[in-house]
Amino acid sequence: MNKVDFKELIINKDRVVVELGCGPHKKEGVIGIDCLDIEGVDYVADLELGLPFIEDNSIDEIISTHVLEHIDNFKLLITEIHRVLKPDGVKIVTVPYFSNPYYYSDYTHKRFFGLYSFDYFSEPSKSMYKRKVPAFYDSIKFEVLEKKIVFKSSFLFRNYFKQLLNKIFNMNIYMQELYEESFCYIFPCQEIKFKIRPIK
Repeated sequence: MNKVDFKELIINKDRVVVELGCGPHKKEGVIGIDCLDIEGVDYVADLELGLPFIEDNSIDEIISTHVLEHIDNFKLLITEIHRVLKPDGVKIVTVPYFSNPYYYSDYTHKRFFGLYSFDYFSEPSKSMYKRKVPAFYDSIKFEVLEKKIVFKSSFLFRNYFKQLLNKIFNMNIYMQELYEESFCYIFPCQEIKFKIRPIK
């Protein structure tokens, strides 16, 4: 059981930033939420159950790094994120890209992510890409503000080459679409980053 009410964690804060699935390495100045009661975690919660302890429209920013791919009940959590963010709030997402060769090694991974993953929660007219996807599955909507595909390697010399790929394929929207359609399995990237804002 939590030793503190979540409301006490955000009281007197000018800007409330929450990190979901923070683990022991929480970013500085944020409120860390995780299912494990370990050092660095401010509030213990099962994200599969949503965020019922957070009030509507009360959070300025939500960060998650390599968390959403572990969630079974993704629709509930993304709906809850939409609910608790302020109208001008943002969600910063980092997840493994679907061609990441290491993605499949982790048995706890539940889902894939690609360029268009959050376009399914966006108005087609607001999509930054030429290819449009259906957005009628859910009533909640987000505006996708930024997308970046990320190439990196733990191996030094390979990493130099991957940094070049970062520049080439993030040069513009056309190059990102070209990458996903034609080169994603030739030059697998590690992860993809999104910045999204709720439409309320």
